[in-house]
Amino acid sequence: MDGKIYTLLTIYIVYFLTAVSMALFPGVQKVLTGLIFGGMGIVLFLVSFLIWVLSPKNER
Repeated sequence: MDGKIYTLLTIYIVYFLTAVSMALFPGVQKVLTGLIFGGMGIVLFLVSFLIWVLSPKNER
């Protein structure tokens, strides 16, 4: 098997363990949901801010 198969298996195992832990433990579900949505919001803000700051300014 090549590296792509191992990568897909690793992603599937991580996804499976995350899904099982979220289904069995409400505390894990709250923490991971907060990290996913809160973290994605912060990352989107930082990326858009950096694009805005680093984009060339066209002065007329």
